[in-house]
Amino acid sequence: MEKEEIESRAREIMKKITEERPCGEESKIMRLGRRYVMISIDYFPYDIMKDLEELFGPVGDSILYRGGEKVGKRLVKDYTKIAPIDNLDIFDVMSAIGWYFGWGVGRIKEENGKYVVRVYDSFEADSYIRNQGTSNKPVCHFLRGVLVGVIEEITKDICKGTELKCKARGDDYCEFLIERK
Repeated sequence: MEKEEIESRAREIMKKITEERPCGEESKIMRLGRRYVMISIDYFPYDIMKDLEELFGPVGDSILYRGGEKVGKRLVKDYTKIAPIDNLDIFDVMSAIGWYFGWGVGRIKEENGKYVVRVYDSFEADSYIRNQGTSNKPVCHFLRGVLVGVIEEITKDICKGTELKCKARGDDYCEFLIERK
């Protein structure tokens, strides 16, 4: 079967399953000029989080955190190039990007050289809750890393992040403290 036939068949089948609009014409989800993939929180990031925990114990949390840091820095570099932010606060822009892509609804506030980031509906906490229920500790290691990376890239400071509140732990939202090392 050629690509066109496969796509045509997929469209026919999906019409029988749902009335939702399929992704783009070329079977790609395009947002802000870039290709994305969509995956349910039933699978991501919970399954990866649990595997890392099983394989590496607490070091697994650090792997997610470090990966998140790199993503956060790239987000700032990439989206400040394509987003019209002339009269907008960069923290507001990054919060809007997070909302747009379904990472959560958040805001970044600076308080005495420290940054407090509140995130409602963190995809990471929701994935954990969906699969396991509540946790006795914060679980948003990747998101914590992303936030540190975002703030490091904007401020050019070396930072560390702590999750003070976590929805997976029963809090109403996730809250992070990002401060200079």
